[in-house]
Amino acid sequence: MRTLIAYASKHGTTKKAVEKLAEELTGDIVILNLEDKSAFKTRIEDFDRIIIGGSIYIGKIQKSVRRFCDANLEKLLKAEKLGLFICCGDDERDMEQMVNSFPDKLIERAEVKGYFGYEYDLKKVGFIQRTMLKKAAGVEESESNIKYGNISRFADEFNI
Repeated sequence: MRTLIAYASKHGTTKKAVEKLAEELTGDIVILNLEDKSAFKTRIEDFDRIIIGGSIYIGKIQKSVRRFCDANLEKLLKAEKLGLFICCGDDERDMEQMVNSFPDKLIERAEVKGYFGYEYDLKKVGFIQRTMLKKAAGVEESESNIKYGNISRFADEFNI
């Protein structure tokens, strides 16, 4: 059973979550960074199971994730198993953020959906982003709140 995990990560949090997820999944796992332009040459039909995820910035998922979903929508809908996840700082609106991030057909089709938390590393962001984080999210120092338990539950559900 071949599983594709397609993701985009701006500052590395989603990448960390994907690496942890890959450790907990069964079968042959291929990780695809959608920020790599060659990612769009990947043959989706070569995979039985597909997981797609990214991080939310200002209420939106990365454009590369959206483009990947739009470009491969029909193939993604035919996957034996489909999972979607997001990383963001607003765990009270996580499912709302997910619904706003993926095409409706994928949301309806996905058997497993997950929220993997967030990480604010103020050393990795520029002045403008740091100022926005401080103002919008009340972040004064770097913090990590990756939801490893959520990642494990997602993997358990996806492995069934």
